[in-house]
Amino acid sequence: MINYAQANYIGDDINIKDMGYDLDAFTLPATVGDSTGYHDNSSITYHEAQTGSSTGYVNLSISGTLLGDNLWATSNPGIGIQYRLESGSADFTPQNSETSPDYRVNLTGSGAIQTSYFHVRYRLVRLLDKIPPGKITSLPIVTLNVHNPEGEGTPLISGIVLSKITSNIKTTACNIDAPTEIKLPTLYGSDLVNGAQNVTKAPTIMLRNCPGAIDGITYKFSAVYGTHAAENGVLKMVQGEGYANGVYVQIQNADGSAYKNVNASVNLADYNGSGDYAIPDFKVAYFIDDANTVTAGNVKTAIEINLSYN
Repeated sequence: MINYAQANYIGDDINIKDMGYDLDAFTLPATVGDSTGYHDNSSITYHEAQTGSSTGYVNLSISGTLLGDNLWATSNPGIGIQYRLESGSADFTPQNSETSPDYRVNLTGSGAIQTSYFHVRYRLVRLLDKIPPGKITSLPIVTLNVHNPEGEGTPLISGIVLSKITSNIKTTACNIDAPTEIKLPTLYGSDLVNGAQNVTKAPTIMLRNCPGAIDGITYKFSAVYGTHAAENGVLKMVQGEGYANGVYVQIQNADGSAYKNVNASVNLADYNGSGDYAIPDFKVAYFIDDANTVTAGNVKTAIEINLSYN
């Protein structure tokens, strides 16, 4: 330890508190090894008092798994976290530290009594190309330690400054690759029968670049014009001049059974982290309740696909 002839020490009125991890300031980087910017959502106010001789210093104690130089594990193995201790005062050497495991800064100055702020900043690092599922539920517990070892002020002032998670990472939406139109073959009056007709396989809907670090994704087919018989996957049509009456459109599962989840959320069953996913294959068909009541015209409906991230 270096002894300095004269320096300041930290007063007892330092307001150490758990500032919390504010993760919704972050969007995960796209590339392995890249990191977010440093962030904190509060600071620790302190006062320097003058003394004739002191070798005071401040450091961090971190309860967690150290993976490498200033790289700690989170509860999601695809994401790491790094820290930086900032003193806020030129009386410290160095003023800021990113040197694990203790991030020590020495109080070497002997300037005028002053008020300043410690910042314990953190940032996230992408560790894997495929980020596993699961929100970050635990992070290292960080304690700030103030050492006044030469008898000036309290010898050790210590307290937790980061432990609780106040918000989670911003979710980046999947890119939806879906058709804007599905055309069914022309249905002629002479061919009308009750039930489904002219069944057509829909192009596969792809969800690309979906996020990791969430618990799951749900999708929903929403009927823009409402449902005629939701329990049977049958949608209402556009009404008015030029449009047919008595003809509807049915959504079917890949095996030809009625799709019974119109306007209902469905879990993306194979979600296992960041990446690309296919919505299960489906079909569409005309659907007629009573062929005797059909009038000629265009048949048009619309569905929207909505995603939710859990």
